[in-house]
Amino acid sequence: MANFRYQVLDNAGKQSTGVVEAQSIADASRRLKAEGKYVLKVELDKGPGILNMEIGSKRLNTKELVLISRQLSSLLSAGITIIRSLDMLYQQVETKRSKKCVGEIYEAIQSGKTLSEAFKDQRDVLPSIMISMISAGEESGRLDEIMARLADHFMKESRLKNKISGAMVYPKILFFLTVGITVGLMTFLIPGIADTISDLGGELPKLTKAVIAISNSLVNYWYVYAIVIGALVYGFQTWKKSDKGSMQWAKLMLTIPIVGKATKMTCAARFCRTVSTLIKSGISVLTAVEITAASLDNKVLEKKLGEARLEIRKGTSLSKAIKGITEFPPMIYAMTAIGEESGTLDSILEKAADFFEDEADSATTKMTTALEPIMLILMAIMVGLTVGAIALPIFTMAKDIM
Repeated sequence: MANFRYQVLDNAGKQSTGVVEAQSIADASRRLKAEGKYVLKVELDKGPGILNMEIGSKRLNTKELVLISRQLSSLLSAGITIIRSLDMLYQQVETKRSKKCVGEIYEAIQSGKTLSEAFKDQRDVLPSIMISMISAGEESGRLDEIMARLADHFMKESRLKNKISGAMVYPKILFFLTVGITVGLMTFLIPGIADTISDLGGELPKLTKAVIAISNSLVNYWYVYAIVIGALVYGFQTWKKSDKGSMQWAKLMLTIPIVGKATKMTCAARFCRTVSTLIKSGISVLTAVEITAASLDNKVLEKKLGEARLEIRKGTSLSKAIKGITEFPPMIYAMTAIGEESGTLDSILEKAADFFEDEADSATTKMTTALEPIMLILMAIMVGLTVGAIALPIFTMAKDIM
């Protein structure tokens, strides 16, 4: 049993709130209706406290989207009503933001809204592709098929993201290891050795003096370093979110050697996969391009696809409209044209997506392979300078003694 906070109207039209104990949202709603009350809202009572604050992005991740899509598809295909399906789904999802999303959709339908309207109310949490495909599925009466297609789409999207993030694990470990070792030497080892060397006397080399000065500043004024690093990170994030900064960052990610190819192939795979899924669900090419543009997470391509959408609105075919997007591999234009001519655009783009996902995986592997020696060299330089700064005065004093 869980507690649910409710908002209701009584027979006199007076609004009231409270908490009721029930098995689920549906059970809580039934209990309140049995008391002759009109239910306005029912949601899980999280209780007070800082631990229940929502931290991070409100948007559901691909794993959560796969679960919701897959479960709804299975329940609807079994002939269970959408209300009952949502109630059962609410009990299965685990994260707070998933429960909140499903619960609000449930309540919106209970209040008289259609499924597509209820999903549109969650546009800050759910991706536009899901909202559009739900609407198309509701109109066509093939909602269970649409949900299964969405689950497959999010599964493949999740697989692509996992390949990229998995490939970047080793370079990230090397980076943090380099920083950790350098900071550890500077704050724990250098101060003690510096005192010992000073007690023994002798002229210190310039490198040793510089390293000791950095070590002293890090130990005594660490908060200044923390503030500067925090300000730099905040400034970078703010710049990246601005219109000008996001455009410059997108251009940089597309033009950097090695990284640029991985970015292009990843965007190409997402473009083909998303357009294919939307067209297969009965959504127009015009709407599909609009939704896909926002899902690429690259302002340059988003702008160019916006221009392509205007051309499509004028009557231009998709292949001709995207031909001027030089950031896409030429293969996309050729396969899109073939798909349009043969009337199999959705299946052709799906095959192209599989190809570009393999290319993106290969390009990401090459990128990480190139990063690994760079990180190792950087680690060797940082540790070598620190150790050299310690060893130089020791060798000098040993030579003088001999």
